Amino acid sequence: MSDKRNWSNLEDEIVAWLKKNYSSRFRFKNSYQNIIGFPSDGFRSDGMITDGKTLLAVEIESGQTHPDTNTGKYWLLHKRYKQYQKIILFHVFTPLFDSYGWRKKLAEFYVAEMIKEVPIEYILKDSSQGINYDDALSELKDAIQEKIKSTLVERGVGEGLRPSPKN
Repeated sequence: MSDKRNWSNLEDEIVAWLKKNYSSRFRFKNSYQNIIGFPSDGFRSDGMITDGKTLLAVEIESGQTHPDTNTGKYWLLHKRYKQYQKIILFHVFTPLFDSYGWRKKLAEFYVAEMIKEVPIEYILKDSSQGINYDDALSELKDAIQEKIKSTLVERGVGEGLRPSPKN
């Protein structure tokens, strides 16, 4: 079992990593800023980047007791505010997630229904059973980086070319 104290840092580590590696190449927002497309007082993610056509967002369940809100807000975003060509949502459950299991089932149900109307790719990363923190962090970064490389177009880069990773 991993040390639960580390998991409270996951959001900060992912946001810092996104900012360091991608904020100069894409529009970036941290967990204290609205998701691009919502009004300034609108919903936030735990970190997001966009090239204007695709939104990649990360939602980390470490203290939130309503993960359904962290999926449903993208439905609202698409239907009422901004229609991205694609939304990629990484939804991470940590050992600190302490709501009852039906909240997770409701979040998954929302996504199953959203897929019928919203161009969303839902990537569930369930680390709630205490997988090693460092391994989970590395795996999450790798998965996000692969999606960025295969999906988003850098600022100033022609269509069809993909961002090169920074070391």
